Amino acid sequence: MTQQIIDLDVISSSESAAEGDIFAESIGFSHGHQSLDRSVWYNGSLMTFLATGEETQGKFALIEAVGRKGNDPPPHIHRREDETFYVLAGEVVFSVGDRTIKGTPGTMIFLPRDVRHSFTIESEHARMLLLVAPAGLERWFKEFSEPAQAMTLPPANEPGYQDVQRMLEAASRYGLEFAE
Repeated sequence: MTQQIIDLDVISSSESAAEGDIFAESIGFSHGHQSLDRSVWYNGSLMTFLATGEETQGKFALIEAVGRKGNDPPPHIHRREDETFYVLAGEVVFSVGDRTIKGTPGTMIFLPRDVRHSFTIESEHARMLLLVAPAGLERWFKEFSEPAQAMTLPPANEPGYQDVQRMLEAASRYGLEFAE
């Protein structure tokens, strides 16, 4: 078997439609780890969109997320997609249904759709990869964020989850339910 080396390049959805199903073979993406034009400040965290639904024909989205202690989402349920977190740095405690899982670097946590979940960042900072399948939830993060001004966390004095009422009103459009 001969190994083939492929130059990483982004294939847009319009190119893939003309060339057939791009997922019949492997494909590589390269937007750069520190891509300011693909990064947002979302409720106190820095999120970089490594792959979006537009680039994967809606199959998945991959996001790098960096957050600080106290920057924790409320318990919620996804009705449309599964989430998988891979902890790169820091300590994060995930609540999934009636289970609690401590995530440290190298830990992968699967959060299935229709199951209540949340997480708490226990270290001063945490960095994770977030895989959402199928894609779509990345549009939620984009709607409730602002373009990152730098590849850093937003200023610490900016409150997280400050637009709660608007989030509650929009949740059903994204198949989200906030739980208690």
